[in-house]
Amino acid sequence: MSLLYLSEEADPTLLRAFADGGWLVQAANTAEADWALQGGEYRFILLDLKAPQPELLQRCLAGAGPAVVLVLLAEGDRQARIDTLRGGAELCLSRPIAFVELQARLQALSREFSSTVNLGDSLLWLSPTRLLVGRGSRHQAVTVSEQRLLAILARNPGAVSRDLIEQHLWGDAQESRSALIERHVCNLRRKLAVLDAPNALQTLRGYGYSLRETVHLRMD
Repeated sequence: MSLLYLSEEADPTLLRAFADGGWLVQAANTAEADWALQGGEYRFILLDLKAPQPELLQRCLAGAGPAVVLVLLAEGDRQARIDTLRGGAELCLSRPIAFVELQARLQALSREFSSTVNLGDSLLWLSPTRLLVGRGSRHQAVTVSEQRLLAILARNPGAVSRDLIEQHLWGDAQESRSALIERHVCNLRRKLAVLDAPNALQTLRGYGYSLRETVHLRMD
């Protein structure tokens, strides 16, 4: 699997473990993050930091595309991990951590984004790696923001608040992005309608959104 490793000071032992485990790793300094994010398509982006860097995390989330963003912190502060997760990271761990555990967590996340069911013609699916939503062999292209919004709803059955969506997509922005979310929802409804699911995405007035039809996440 492919991984972008961004660090303030690279950990050669960790990089060697990834290489020995068969990972394709692109390593770069955090100062080179913008350049590195444009350098290829990754399954994971791992930020190895001494302390939380919210601004760097937001830049990585914005440029991650379908990649899953994780953070490894040098400090074991619980609140720092909570803040990092609220900032949009899929996973936040603190050192010391054994490589075998880190690799197992990455593999678990990879399975989370893969559908374990046989996706026949009747089931909706979302492919984060190819930015497509589809049913059977039919599909519609989605933008990165549309993909991330639909993935949030697919991973959280039931109601999802606008606040949570904003936090995942843009972090702790001061101004409301409700109008932008509505635009993404409108575009997704149009694409889902083409796939015979015009009512799959529901608005919960005054709260947020929910999916009335299951959307299966798959990696391909």
